[in-house]
Amino acid sequence: MTQYTLGLTRLLGHGRAFTEVVSVPTPAADTGFTYGVSRYWEIIDSVSFQFVTDSNAGNRQVTLTVLDGSGVQLAAYPAASVQAASTTDHYNFQAGVSTFDTTVGGNSVSPMYLGLLQPGFSVTVAFTGGHAGDQISNIRLNIQRFVTGDSGYLLGVFDDDDPRFVAAVNAAALLA
Repeated sequence: MTQYTLGLTRLLGHGRAFTEVVSVPTPAADTGFTYGVSRYWEIIDSVSFQFVTDSNAGNRQVTLTVLDGSGVQLAAYPAASVQAASTTDHYNFQAGVSTFDTTVGGNSVSPMYLGLLQPGFSVTVAFTGGHAGDQISNIRLNIQRFVTGDSGYLLGVFDDDDPRFVAAVNAAALLA
């Protein structure tokens, strides 16, 4: 039984997928959070959250880091600017944007990793210069998840005898 990938190396054609907004529980004060990729191959389009800092002096620097299944850093993205004490800012790490020079109106938009994440990979948000009253909340990830099915298909592939895909597979074979 031959299996074919559905364009897993092209960012515009990854096969059968669905989009989902995932909510991450609010972590303890003065800590960041980690989202772990578990069952599907995924592309995270955006990570957003609110960060409230306490009144202790000092700036906080937020960083989003992508790790592979062994915990090795693949990419790190610092937020566009630091956050001062006694403020509330909203962070948006989004694929396909350039970084801005500053936070505008309490909103910080920063670039992030645009690539397939396999099960075992993780995305971590942490900050430096934190204090006991600092709190991250309202965490949301907009994710594209690629269907693997419960019937044991390998990640990102499908059988060549699926009638929905025969014409596309045959056309691709002619180009090879």
